[in-house]
Amino acid sequence: MKLNKLLLSLVLATSITVVGCGVKEEPIDNVQKEEQTQNEQVSLSYDTTKEVLEVKDKNTKVFYPQIKDYPGELLMDYINQSLKKTADLYANEDPYTDVKVDYEITKMDNDILSVLFKGTGKIEGHGEINIKHSVNIDMKSSNEINYNNLVKDNDGLMKMLNKKAKEKGLESVEAEGIRVYFEEENVVFYYMPLDDSAKEFIELSIPMNELKGLLNTEFGEIPAS
Repeated sequence: MKLNKLLLSLVLATSITVVGCGVKEEPIDNVQKEEQTQNEQVSLSYDTTKEVLEVKDKNTKVFYPQIKDYPGELLMDYINQSLKKTADLYANEDPYTDVKVDYEITKMDNDILSVLFKGTGKIEGHGEINIKHSVNIDMKSSNEINYNNLVKDNDGLMKMLNKKAKEKGLESVEAEGIRVYFEEENVVFYYMPLDDSAKEFIELSIPMNELKGLLNTEFGEIPAS
């Protein structure tokens, strides 16, 4: 009996030793190299600044982003013009007054910059309105991405959008125009319902991996210098 207990103790001790030896710690320098590689993969070739366009006699203030440190001054100018266009629209166009708009950058990498402007304003004869306006930039070409040049298979996409709408308790997608913005792993399609009493935008978010074959991946040539 004592011999059996001794043998059992030896087996357990050996097992513990083997398990312990199986745990291998990575050298610190290897871990640092891996973290450095990951950081290099996600490093951006540009940065953004926050600007504001204020029109005091219209009680209007619109914030908008501008990019800097982009490798290509001409393309950077094109991109910044696209981003400022929304501020000019709501701050300087005649129908709008009392506009308060800020923005959120919903996706920012070396392929796509997606900016969602949100706020409120007034239109003469219509009263207060909710504002939601997106600007999406193909950072390789500086071209804007919108529903028309993003969607390759409109019938296939509409089937998917109607399915998503029903999941939210809606009968179908009813809109004169659909807009888009990008998130890290999703594309968000949004619209104002045709109902005249509607005040809120409807959003339908779809993971990118569910949209394969339905969307374009090229958005035009790089503008000539």
